[in-house]
Amino acid sequence: MDETTYKTNKTKYLILSVQSLSLFLITYYLAYFISGLSVLYIAYDFDVPARLYINNIFFDLPDNSPLWTSDATISVFMATPVSSFVVGIVSIFAFMFKKKKTALFLFASIWMFLQAFNMTFGLLSENLITSTGLIRVAQEMGLRSIMIILTIGVSLFFLMKSGILAAKLFYAHLDSQFVSEKSNRAKLAFYFFFLPWVAGSGIIIFLAGESVDKKDFIMAGFMLLLLLPAFFVLPPKQKELISINKKPALILPLLALLVIISSGIILKNGISF
Repeated sequence: MDETTYKTNKTKYLILSVQSLSLFLITYYLAYFISGLSVLYIAYDFDVPARLYINNIFFDLPDNSPLWTSDATISVFMATPVSSFVVGIVSIFAFMFKKKKTALFLFASIWMFLQAFNMTFGLLSENLITSTGLIRVAQEMGLRSIMIILTIGVSLFFLMKSGILAAKLFYAHLDSQFVSEKSNRAKLAFYFFFLPWVAGSGIIIFLAGESVDKKDFIMAGFMLLLLLPAFFVLPPKQKELISINKKPALILPLLALLVIISSGIILKNGISF
């Protein structure tokens, strides 16, 4: 990206923000569907009735049911973080090994990585803090309070490290002369990471409607923790230079709207195997 262009034409910042917001929403629901379907599949395999809704998974089974064996509990509740971790790793490697790199693919890979890792380490921390979901795995494994606190600390550490990786990947493919200035990096971080997080999280929470829960706000907070490094991380050595294309700015919002509407319709009454 050219420094003079960015200083004289703020439209590019708007285009960047619109593209980023659209991809924030698309990757969120895609990551949510993948992890949700993973849980449904594992639950079905253990004869545990489960149903996936717009912002939660409901298990129609009492906690004291004999179907909740140790293997079933660990496998079902670990399905989300494990599948999300795999998705996050694959998204980064897909970009690294792609020969012809584009801005759209870079942005999509970054947001998929961030969403997936938030559903891994952010979810792990949220569940252990609020004593829901994965806390049952910790109990099954006999983890003591000190180990649970340590696990939360390690998860938060990996969240920050993941955010640093995403920010460096972002800056590595922009004009090094431009991103070398701290003020320019702050603008990019604000328009690419922060604004889409504010708008995207608001939309996701709004669409959850009456089923919105404190976990939704906590998860949004952990996503912010992933994004904060973009404001202070130093840019790495420049890789292949990528320029922003205006065309996706017109298509991506429509695609994001389609994804949102489809998700709402499909998950309104829940889905199950």
